[in-house]
Amino acid sequence: MGIIDSFVGLMDKGGPVMWVIFITAWAALILLTERTLKIQSWLRHAEMDLNGLQQDKNYQPSEPRGRKASPLGIILHSIHWEEVKTKVDLVKQFNTHLGQLMPHFEGMLPTIAIIGSILPMLGLLGTVTGMIEVFEVIALHGTGDPQEMAHGISQALLTTASGLIIAIPVIFSHHLLVRRLRLMLSLTEQSMHLVQKRELKISKEVSKS
Repeated sequence: MGIIDSFVGLMDKGGPVMWVIFITAWAALILLTERTLKIQSWLRHAEMDLNGLQQDKNYQPSEPRGRKASPLGIILHSIHWEEVKTKVDLVKQFNTHLGQLMPHFEGMLPTIAIIGSILPMLGLLGTVTGMIEVFEVIALHGTGDPQEMAHGISQALLTTASGLIIAIPVIFSHHLLVRRLRLMLSLTEQSMHLVQKRELKISKEVSKS
């Protein structure tokens, strides 16, 4: 109970804005965890596909099934093979479907970036509300009630610090995930180049496996 009471007391000192920051932080944590697991899985499969295509001419990417989905497999299964007659058609289809699948690969990364940008502003909002409370105390009691003034100042500083403390790791984690996603896309493009060098019929077999 001591930890819970301390936590509730800390949140009360920060005022309503502190609870908004807390809820936003949990939302960021959930989204970061989901994207981390997804991108790490895709990256692992992208590395497997590239190594497999380099070492085995008969290698076929895994079918896109749930968490075990291969980025290359997702793209190959999205291609309209009835429209592919030449390798030029294959390149066009690959570029088209890669662009269409980018929102799927990015997922909630743009939302995470927005949350990372909003958190410091929420802290600033807490600063403003805290200073408003200080000025209200001054207007009512003058400067003779330092305890009431200290409450508003504490709220202002606490929310500012909380917003910055949470925003920094969120922004840093988002940057790392974007880099991992770019690496995954780079490996997938290298794998696709290897597929394009194969006979067209082999590429079609990969898409149907």
